[in-house]
Amino acid sequence: MMKKIIPAFLFLTILTISCNKTSDSTDGKYIQWSGENEVANAMVRKGVRHFNNAELEQAYSYFAGSLEVDSTLFASHVVLAWLTPDGEADEMHKSKARELVKGKNENSNLMVSLLDINLPAGEERRAKRHEIWSKMHEIEPDGKFIHFFYARTMPTARKRINEMEVLLEENKETGRAYSHILNVLGYLHYAEDEKAIAKSYFDKYLEAYPEGYNPPDSMGEFYFNEKEYETALKYYEKALDKYPFSVSATNKVKEINELLDN
Repeated sequence: MMKKIIPAFLFLTILTISCNKTSDSTDGKYIQWSGENEVANAMVRKGVRHFNNAELEQAYSYFAGSLEVDSTLFASHVVLAWLTPDGEADEMHKSKARELVKGKNENSNLMVSLLDINLPAGEERRAKRHEIWSKMHEIEPDGKFIHFFYARTMPTARKRINEMEVLLEENKETGRAYSHILNVLGYLHYAEDEKAIAKSYFDKYLEAYPEGYNPPDSMGEFYFNEKEYETALKYYEKALDKYPFSVSATNKVKEINELLDN
């Protein structure tokens, strides 16, 4: 679901979108995503939406673009460090995030502290991350970006599902974006072998975020895992119709075509 990314070319089209407190707050207890330049801030808000929806190529483009306009945005460096493969660029973004977060609020500093967790994927890394997200959630329980990752890093699949359902209802009631939560719930239920429930969430995801390229990608993965390759191919092709530079969809179309040719 969180696919590995290579940089896509930079998008400089700024769209007017609704934002929430996780992406536009500059004070208080929320992560201080934004700065003085509204063009950069709009790119950050767009990047957050793509990042939450696992549309990592576009997320990378918008966060990189935000730094072209305003180089002081520490949170953009944090996300780019997460999205950049290990290496020189990764270290640069980590260094800049640590430098630029000085003087920001506690949750902003806690977000940057996630970069200090140098552990391989596994239970220990998840637990360390959850410890930090838990502190952030306690400081600002209304931070929806914080709540999302607090839920995603909980210790068991069932706890993740339960907390995601809480967040889903909160976001619906307050008119906030929730499509990304449907996506995660689909994957969580599938991992628990609750396939009918998983598919229902992927169906809802397609309905809730029709303009996105990750909803058909997720449904394609569902059918791929079920070995229904022709149906999976149709969904991955739909993803590429919406965004031709999707690395995940491109690779899967190639893989499925090879399977169908054999």
